Amino acid sequence: MRERKFDYFQKFSDMTDRATAAARLLSDILNNYDHTKLKEKTEAMKRIENDADHTMHSIMNQLAIEFLPPIEREDIIEVTQKLDTVVDSIEEILLGLYMYRVRELIPECIEFGELILEGTLLLEELVLEFSNFKRSNDVKDRIIHINSLEGKGDELYLNSMRALFDFTGTFDPRRILTWKELLTVMENCMDSIEGAANEFESAMLKNQ
Repeated sequence: MRERKFDYFQKFSDMTDRATAAARLLSDILNNYDHTKLKEKTEAMKRIENDADHTMHSIMNQLAIEFLPPIEREDIIEVTQKLDTVVDSIEEILLGLYMYRVRELIPECIEFGELILEGTLLLEELVLEFSNFKRSNDVKDRIIHINSLEGKGDELYLNSMRALFDFTGTFDPRRILTWKELLTVMENCMDSIEGAANEFESAMLKNQ
């Protein structure tokens, strides 16, 4: 029986599926926030992150013995690492909530969760079209949409930080320090989604 060929594009899809699963979990946690359940939620997130790591390692192991990959070897490496960073960045948000013992959320945190989920869903759509990038305009459209979404994240980050440092009301240094760190982690997560999309764009241009 002929051995089934390793499908890099399917593996990319598997990784974006894990990114969306992580984003859905984060969004659910934020919309139904209960700080007493964060420990068990971090364990659920870790399982998703482990799945993504397993897929990443399978790609790298195959690439090490691959004679002729479907796109440039370095592009496969960069895309894989960028997708893994997305999952890691989402997990980092949840770990921050747990580590800093956050009991109540600010509204902007939930907005970031929605943007992150939307971004991973767009990444999924992008990857589904990527194997056909030479004949499809949809990849470019998804990249543009993700770039626009990251711009919304930048604006949300700016406005959130400005509101956080409004000292006309009650001054709570612990709250300010905690949310300054967490908002930065969330903004970095949006950057990681854009970074993954841009890496696909770079691969597309180099492999035309």
